[in-house]
Amino acid sequence: MVTYPLASPGRCVRRIAVCATMAVSLFGGDLRADVLIRWDQNQIPSPASLALASVVVPAVNAAAVRSALDQGYRVYLELEGATLPSSAAAADGIAGVVVGGNASPKQLALLKRRLPARARIITLDERGKWPHIRTNWVTRNNDVLQVSGRSAQPWIENNAALLRIAQAAASPTSAKAFAGGRTVPWISYPWQPITLAEIDDGPQIENYLVAIAEAGLFGGDLLLPLHPRFQQDLLLGLPQARAGWDRIRRHIEFYSWNLAGLYRPVANIGVLAADAMSGFEVLNLLARHNLPFEVIAPSRLSPSSLGALDLVLALDPPTAAQMDVLAAFAGKGGTVVLAKPSTRPSPPADASTRPWGTLTPVLRTEDRVSYEVGAGRVVEVLKGIADPNLFAFEIRQLLGPEHRVLDIWNGITVIAAPYRDPGGRSVLVSVLNYAHQPLPVQLRIAGTFSPVHYESPEEPPALLPYQHRDGYTEVVLPALSIGGRLFLNQRP
Repeated sequence: MVTYPLASPGRCVRRIAVCATMAVSLFGGDLRADVLIRWDQNQIPSPASLALASVVVPAVNAAAVRSALDQGYRVYLELEGATLPSSAAAADGIAGVVVGGNASPKQLALLKRRLPARARIITLDERGKWPHIRTNWVTRNNDVLQVSGRSAQPWIENNAALLRIAQAAASPTSAKAFAGGRTVPWISYPWQPITLAEIDDGPQIENYLVAIAEAGLFGGDLLLPLHPRFQQDLLLGLPQARAGWDRIRRHIEFYSWNLAGLYRPVANIGVLAADAMSGFEVLNLLARHNLPFEVIAPSRLSPSSLGALDLVLALDPPTAAQMDVLAAFAGKGGTVVLAKPSTRPSPPADASTRPWGTLTPVLRTEDRVSYEVGAGRVVEVLKGIADPNLFAFEIRQLLGPEHRVLDIWNGITVIAAPYRDPGGRSVLVSVLNYAHQPLPVQLRIAGTFSPVHYESPEEPPALLPYQHRDGYTEVVLPALSIGGRLFLNQRP
C-alpha cells in the first residue's frame, strides 16, 4: 500500500468545533456532521481534556448542568417530555435543548419562545437501535423456530433503513439540510448489554466507534450516550479510559467532515410507499444486503423521478395513473415489483386497471406472476412478503450483476453506502464493518475509476490497487477494522 499525501480530517485541528466551522465557511450552509455526547454525572472533565465544545446534560441534573456551564461548555439540556424547567430557561450559556420526537408542534413553539433567540432545538428520532451483530439469529419457518448456524450470514442490528426513511420524511424547514434538499435526522438510542458482564462494565470502545461510524456512513447526527462506568473512569483520568476516549475523539473528528452532505446517495432501487415505516423490515434487509434504495412518496411519482432507477418496488397498491407511469418505466427496460410488506394476500386487481393485465404471463406460480412489458418486466407478489430476507435476495437476483450498484465479497458483516458528487466526476463509498475485527474486503463498484484513494479514522490516506472488469472497478481493502471511505475518480 502506498501512502498518499492527502489532507486528513484528523490533522485539521484538535477541536471538533473548529473543523465544523471550516466546513461551513468553505461550502456555505451548515454541512458539519454532529455527534453530541450525553453526560449525566454530577461532574465533567474540562473541555480541554475531552476536546469537546458542546455536551448534552439532563435538565433535571442541576449539578451536572452547573459543572458543565462553569467550565465553559455549550450546554444542551435534555428534557423529559418537552417541559423546560423555569430555572433552566434563564441560565446563561444554554445553547439549546434536546427533546424526544413525540413533542408536538405546539410544545416546540412554546419551547422556542422560552429559550434565548439563538438557542437551538434538537428533535430526536428515538426509534434507532444500538448497532451491533446479533448472535444466534432466530427465525421462524413454517411456525418452527430455527437458530442460525455459525456459517450463516449474521444478523446486524443497524439504522441504515431508519436514517434513509427519516431523511425522506423530514421537512427541510425543520432540520439541517443536505445538498439537494435532503435533511439530516438526529437519532439516539439506549445501549443494550449483550452479556451480564457488560451491565456493569458497559460497552467496548469499539461499540461506540461503530455507532459514530454508522451515523457518518448514512448522514445522520447522533446523540451518543456514555456508560456511567466510562464517565467515572474519565473523571478519574484512568489511562485505559483516556486511551479509549482518544479513539472516540478521532472518529468524531473524522466524520465531522460531513461528506454524505456534499455528495448525493447513489441508488437504483425506488421504493414507492406513503408510509415507508410500514415496510421497514423489507427496507432494513435491502440495506443489510447492500441494495441502496430511495423512498418515493406516491405523490412524487413521475417518469422523471424514476429516470436513474433500474427497479421500482411498490409497497402500496398503485392507482391507475401510477400504473401507467410504472408500465412506461418497465417498457423502457425497468423492473417493477408490486408487493405488500405483510404476509396477507393482496386483493385481486382489476385487469382493466393494469396496463399489463391483458398480457400473457411469462411465469406464474402460487405466489408470483411475471409479465414481460416492452424491454422490461413486472412482477406481482400475490401473498405478501413472508420472509423479508429471502425477498431481498430475490430483488438482488432481479437486478442481476449488471445492474447492481456495488457487490461485496468476504464482507458478511460489512454495509456500504455509495455517493456521487453533484458534478458526476467522482464517487465516494463509505464502508463499515459491524464486527469491528480487521478483515480483507473486496468491493465491485459500477463504473471505471482511477485512481482509488482510501482513508479511515485510524489509518493515513493511501492509494489502493484496483482492476477494471466489465465496466466495474474492483478494489480490495486489506484490513477493514471499523469504518473507512473510498474516493474514486471517474476515468476519462
